[in-house]
Amino acid sequence: MLTTSKQDLPLPPAMTAKLDGGTLEHAVLESEVWLEIENLTGKRVTVQRTVKGSRDKNLITVHDGPALTKPGAYPTADYFVNRSGGATRSVGFHWFLARFFGWDLPAVQTYEGSEVPLYLQCILPFVMTEQTRGWSSIQPPVPTQFRIRDVHKRAVEFLLGMDAHKIALARQELQLRKTSLESRWTRQVRQLKDIATAAGGVVHALPGQPTSVWPPQALPSINVPEQKRWIGLSERIRQRVEKKEVLEAKSIPQVSDVAESVKRELSAAESAVVDQQGSLSRLLDALASEEQEVARLQERLTAIKEDIQRNKDARTLRNLGSRKESEFDHDTCPVCHQHVADSLVPLAPGQAVMSLDENIEFLQEQSRTFEGVLNQSMHVVSARRLQVQAARADIGQLRERVRHLRQTLVSDGRSPSVAAVYERVELERDLKQDIRFRDSFDDGVAGLESLASDWRALQTAIKELPKDDLSADDYRKLELWGRSIRQQLKEYGFRSVSSSEIALSPFTYRPEIEGFELQTTISASDLIRTIWAYQSGMLEVAREAATNHPGMLVFDEPRQQSTRDVSFVALLKRASLASKFGQQVIFFTSEDKTRLKEHLVNLDHSLLEIDGRVIKSLRR
Repeated sequence: MLTTSKQDLPLPPAMTAKLDGGTLEHAVLESEVWLEIENLTGKRVTVQRTVKGSRDKNLITVHDGPALTKPGAYPTADYFVNRSGGATRSVGFHWFLARFFGWDLPAVQTYEGSEVPLYLQCILPFVMTEQTRGWSSIQPPVPTQFRIRDVHKRAVEFLLGMDAHKIALARQELQLRKTSLESRWTRQVRQLKDIATAAGGVVHALPGQPTSVWPPQALPSINVPEQKRWIGLSERIRQRVEKKEVLEAKSIPQVSDVAESVKRELSAAESAVVDQQGSLSRLLDALASEEQEVARLQERLTAIKEDIQRNKDARTLRNLGSRKESEFDHDTCPVCHQHVADSLVPLAPGQAVMSLDENIEFLQEQSRTFEGVLNQSMHVVSARRLQVQAARADIGQLRERVRHLRQTLVSDGRSPSVAAVYERVELERDLKQDIRFRDSFDDGVAGLESLASDWRALQTAIKELPKDDLSADDYRKLELWGRSIRQQLKEYGFRSVSSSEIALSPFTYRPEIEGFELQTTISASDLIRTIWAYQSGMLEVAREAATNHPGMLVFDEPRQQSTRDVSFVALLKRASLASKFGQQVIFFTSEDKTRLKEHLVNLDHSLLEIDGRVIKSLRR
């Protein structure tokens, strides 16, 4: 908590190197810290940790009982710190300590995007202010090696039991669900378009973005080209089923029985090939023309956007004062002083050249119009390509039909018609393929119905969230905290600004005045007073609202920057109220004893005096 380095222990030399024994200095061979703590349920444990000696300093032994106040043999358990899992595994000391406190530490985001627990080392600086670094800022310095995003906010939200973090997590979870649903919807739409393309058609009435209304007025379907018109895939299946039924009602004829009809069909098929080739040629010409139109529209749109940017740049220069006093701006040549017109063509009476702003607005409107035309043209090109593809497929089938008819004519007269056999086989194949496409498409559309239901539930959940990340209870706690800070600052003699104008930011939870952080506008002594009020204010909120605050506050040398006696006395009076609420405020101070005792008169307190050095030889 007190240092970002695991090796640099925040302890004096008397614990780590040498101590003064009065007449001699003694080298420290072994040293330990024993700490007895009690939780809200009244359970006491004693924690033992080595500072120097044969035991590793990262090993902590927990004695299950008050081993300091009532020495005896108690069950023990060993835990570790400064190792992976110290806050998440059952043998980690911080895992044990959080449960001893009754805390369920939330998961928070790191800068790398992963989730970690809100480590105790990031929470405890808000209740323990040490002398070396603790008095440097209103929000206490916390360890940075954990790389927790918005670590101060997360710590405050946990200590005050705020809903903000839960709401932020819920909003984040809903956003992830939204992104996932959008991705799944896009993937499903892509699959449906691939099915339609494989069937030689296009998708009709398919929502490109997630929708909560299902089924839509027009269900998505596949349209396929048939000569010069478009029909539904289901209609093509119906036509092929009817044709199959007609063919199946007839037996396969012999060549000798159908020779004349085959000749006529061959002639018609050859003519159809020629006609289809002519249609394909016209389709290719139309496609080339439409692709050129798309290219021209893209060039025009690019030119319009460049014009918009140039006009915006000119407006920026004008607003910055460029050529502000130029005679040319007043329709006058700066050389011969003759009139210069803004237009190359004569203007009608009362007509004026458009200004830069009017030009930009006109060009932006043009850009929107051309973008709409371009999108429509690209759709036309896409449909035309499908028509070309279908025409080529029809020509291929006709040529196959011609080949089969010719093969029939040269076959033995007693053999079955090759053309009739192939016609049945190809019809069966095409029909099965269309049915497979239709069934796959229908399954995909059914999947959209499930996604639409999830999207509807998601939109409802998003609407039920508060507009911001703070609940009504959070605002109440911030109001209690801010009121406490203002009252304390007034009692402590805060002078830099009017304490009544100070408010807590609902975004950073830092004191501010008129939108500016308070720390940047106050004196050094008022900074100390603000830290007193900030930390004590959180403690006082716990008296009126449900929080996770441990009910303890520790100030190491709170009288910094030569704060006045009157301020320090006011702090002592405020702190003495803690015992009435079952709370504990601990001060470590080197204040003059006589003056300190005068300050403590009539205050509810417990004074533990230490004569001489804190660490000294025990009497034998």
